[in-house]
Amino acid sequence: MKKHNILLPALFLAATPAFGAITLTKAVEDFDYIYTMDVAPNNQDLDSNGTDDWWDTGVPTVSGGFATNTAADQIFRGDFTGSIWRSVVSDNTGTVAWTMEITVGKVGGTQGTNGWFGIATDVEGPSSAIYIKDDRISIEQGAVDLDFLVGTDFTTGYHTVRIAHDAEAGGYYYWVNGTLLNDDTSTPIAPGNGSFSGSQSTFIGDYGGAISGDYSIDSLSLTSGAYAAVAVPEPSTSLLGVIGVGALLLRRRRA
Repeated sequence: MKKHNILLPALFLAATPAFGAITLTKAVEDFDYIYTMDVAPNNQDLDSNGTDDWWDTGVPTVSGGFATNTAADQIFRGDFTGSIWRSVVSDNTGTVAWTMEITVGKVGGTQGTNGWFGIATDVEGPSSAIYIKDDRISIEQGAVDLDFLVGTDFTTGYHTVRIAHDAEAGGYYYWVNGTLLNDDTSTPIAPGNGSFSGSQSTFIGDYGGAISGDYSIDSLSLTSGAYAAVAVPEPSTSLLGVIGVGALLLRRRRA
């Protein structure tokens, strides 16, 4: 469990990206609120407003630093007054920029029509809904979903999903395992799921009959401000650099 001090509003204004674009990055370790699953998020009050952060019923079981679902409809939800979602992320107008990141893995079961894990967030209506499926990522866009990373194996290992809400543009940016799903960091994807329109809520996990499967959440993090994922240097680049320097020294020694 880790909590960081919230930045002053003036600092947020100074750091707000330009309209319709994400220009800043932030490592998840520097997020304002981080749940590392050593204590159940629904038993914590990280924003110190006197209310538990997440809904107290139907939540995944937290043990050994992981939150796992043990039955259908096990979720983290923030659709109640005083939840951290409504106090930090949603101001009922959709004008707050925020970023959410979650690391989750499939541990068994059969996926539903919408996959084995979902995240639906609503701050302005309609909501944003992203689904992890066995072989792709889908973003709800009404009758036809947007599919990404088709053919990728999402049934093994842990996968990190970052969602950044661009308040100025009224859209979202998505990263999965560090890969940007948007065309670029100047093109947000509009919310396209009408199921939770106007509810000022978030649902994380198995929140409906179209999502099923067994999952394990390693961490869940929230921060004010819209931030892109921090790029991780390719190991090969560093290795080639070392090889290049070594070859140069070898040439000099031979000379």
